Amino acid sequence: MNTTRKTNFINNFFVFILLIYAGRASVFVRSVDTFENIYGLLFIIISVLLFSIYHKVGLKNSLVYLIAGFSLYFTFSTFKFNEFHPRFYFIYFISFYIAYVLINSLKYYFFLIFENVLVQLCKISIGFWIILIFFPSTLYQLFDSIAFLTPGTEGIASNIIFYTLNSESITEKVNFIYGNQSIYRNAGFSWEPGGFAVLINLGMFINMIRYRFSIKNNKNIWILLLALITTFSTTGYGIFVILILFYFYNNKSKYKGLLFPIFIALGIYLLSLPFMIDKVINNSDNNIDDQVESSLLYGGHKTPQRLNSFLIDFQDFTNNPILGYGGHQDERWTSKLGADISTISGIGKVFAVFGLVGAIFFFTLLYKSSKLFALHYNFKGWIFLFLMISMISISYSLIFNPLLMCFWMCVLFLPKTKTVRLL
Repeated sequence: MNTTRKTNFINNFFVFILLIYAGRASVFVRSVDTFENIYGLLFIIISVLLFSIYHKVGLKNSLVYLIAGFSLYFTFSTFKFNEFHPRFYFIYFISFYIAYVLINSLKYYFFLIFENVLVQLCKISIGFWIILIFFPSTLYQLFDSIAFLTPGTEGIASNIIFYTLNSESITEKVNFIYGNQSIYRNAGFSWEPGGFAVLINLGMFINMIRYRFSIKNNKNIWILLLALITTFSTTGYGIFVILILFYFYNNKSKYKGLLFPIFIALGIYLLSLPFMIDKVINNSDNNIDDQVESSLLYGGHKTPQRLNSFLIDFQDFTNNPILGYGGHQDERWTSKLGADISTISGIGKVFAVFGLVGAIFFFTLLYKSSKLFALHYNFKGWIFLFLMISMISISYSLIFNPLLMCFWMCVLFLPKTKTVRLL
């Protein structure tokens, strides 16, 4: 194996590892932010250290300033609540360092590798999904016999690194047309189809700007699109509508006028599908007080849906508006009541955990990174990436994952180069 092939393999394999960790489908890979499995945590730490040594990644001012700023925030938070939470500090320290090493070593080339590795994982997921449609019992039995990783959530039946089967009683089917017909959803390598759809949309975004919004000789876009369709994800389809607008805003094809109304009609149709409407209705019907009361009376862990998660987090934000509650979980208002409630809103956590300090940091970097993408890849509409990441943050806490940090924190680590066309 020559040096170039060896380097390409190492780069691809490292991004593959981080994608699997971003999927959060097992206790092993979730350990980067839970510390639940020491081997999963050590594996990613050792991997990133070896990768940094291979690429001779040094210590630059951008990382020093970032860690110094976070350390200052952590110090203020510690004195405010008079409690020391080292795990909270190291969770973000590790995530910041992983994102730094990834971008500092690969620079803009990271996004190409991200897309290509994701496409290969999408191919695998489509294959398993087809088997799941026609031979569900066989596939569940097979996975039960070979799966060796502890599922990351109750909604996961089994995971074999490359693919996840969700628990049949929870999330495996969805009404996808009007009527009672249903079909299995494709979770790919992620903990659920929605998380998979988020990563696919980011892959499609990278593909569009690389190919200058052309679908000619662009096999990747069709593989990503097919994988996205199989997720039947409300968040995924919603972000895809943003991508449709992004495509037509930049597309220079002579058929643009003909295709635009067709794709707009497609976007409206996707948003009107039964499972999209049902999800919105179900989310609005969930009562926060009922969920808190249920946790208090009957015990058990509760995870509210997106809107309620945000509202719970926002209440925590109003209680500690400047610094948030940081690593002090006991400061959450639901914890003070004795309820076991976990929220899933990424943007809610930005405000609740880090307060105005964290919100200003996040939105400033997201804005500047979005502008940098538009400048470097020479496309119109920096706001589209800003909207995509914002929409992801409403539904999931994935924005705190090192891989996702590379999208909204890249302005800290990437060189400001001239525009390119990278195919």
